[in-house]
Order: sequence, then C-alpha cells, then structure tokens
Amino acid sequence: MKLLFNEIFYSFQGEGPNAGKPAIFLRFGACNLRCTWCDSKFTWDPKVADNFQTTADALVKKIKNYPCKHLVITGGEPMLQQQAIAEILKHLPGYTAEIETNGSVECKISRSLTQINCSPKLSNSGNKPYTLKIKPTNKKAIFKFVVSQPENLKEIKIYCRKNRIPAGKVWLMPQGVSSKELAARSLWIIEACKKEGYHFTTRLHILMYGNKRKT
Repeated sequence: MKLLFNEIFYSFQGEGPNAGKPAIFLRFGACNLRCTWCDSKFTWDPKVADNFQTTADALVKKIKNYPCKHLVITGGEPMLQQQAIAEILKHLPGYTAEIETNGSVECKISRSLTQINCSPKLSNSGNKPYTLKIKPTNKKAIFKFVVSQPENLKEIKIYCRKNRIPAGKVWLMPQGVSSKELAARSLWIIEACKKEGYHFTTRLHILMYGNKRKT
C-alpha cells in the first residue's frame, strides 16, 4: 500500500500525557490546514516539503529495527491516511500507538490506537473555524490547545463548553519554538490550568534540542 510519508525517528514524546516516554515517530506528509505558526511546514508547504512515497510494509520493517514498542503518529495530518496507518498497526502486535490530529477528520481507526491527541486549531492558528470530528466521549481522546496570548484562554473555555469537552481532558501548551518563548508563556498558562482544572504541558523536545528536526 502506497502512502505519502516524511520521516521516521526514535526519540521521546515531548507533549501531552505521555511526555517523556520513549517513542518511534512516524511523520506522515500532507495536511488539510495551514497554521501560521506550524513547525512542520516541510510536510505540506510546496516551497519546503520533502515528502516521499513509501509502503506500509517498508515502514513496518524499519519500525521493528528500533528498541521501542510505542509509536507517535504525526504529520502533517495523519488522519488523511488512516487506511495506511491501520495496515501498519495490523502488522505490529504488542505495540502501542498514539496519534496527533487537528480534529477536523473523523477517526475511523480508534480501535487500533492507544491514545488520540486532538489539537483543535483556534483563531490564533489563522485557520477558519471547523467542526470538531473527534468526540469528547471517546475514552482515548484528549484535547490539546496551543496558547500564544492570554485572550486565547477565553476562546478555549467557550470552545470546550460548546463541544462539551470536560476540563479533565484538556491540556494547554505554550506556543513557541525556543526555550525563551516557552518560558515566557508557561507561568500564566499554568495559573490558568490551576484555575480551570486543565492540565499543562510544555514542549520537552524544544527544551532539549531546540527547533531542530530529529532524524
């Protein structure tokens, strides 16, 4: 099965509930959104994209060479290639897998996944509003919001109320591609989490490596 792919590497999850957990990253090409602060434009922007065609079988062989059985499936927007992802996971019994998604595409492979990290893109992303396709009732789903300014907090609260996302399933993450940017936003975001009952997540990979591709 052919699929559009970008890179595979072994590192650790830098965000969300599994932050710090060793993981094999599978980065798929293509995205249906255009976030102004996107740090992986190389998966969708024609000016810098370096995607390539590969097969599910070829990726399974590469995955098995790493000393780890936890996958982070990301992009781009990996939900655009769900059939290929399902094919990959079918050949990896005993592995766990979490997927990063913007929530604009319905997930039809939930049974194959351990966790769904849904990151709805709000006005600070520069995208038009869209319908959330990942249901908060899905026990595998958590909702991670990128926060750049204090005014984003009100929008997040309204969004969660509208979509019936409980506070316990919400993670707030500072927008930033440097330690300085993350530090500048973290303190007031943490205070907002304490007030609303949200979780806080930083970006550990940025703190450790900076804004560099890990290959």
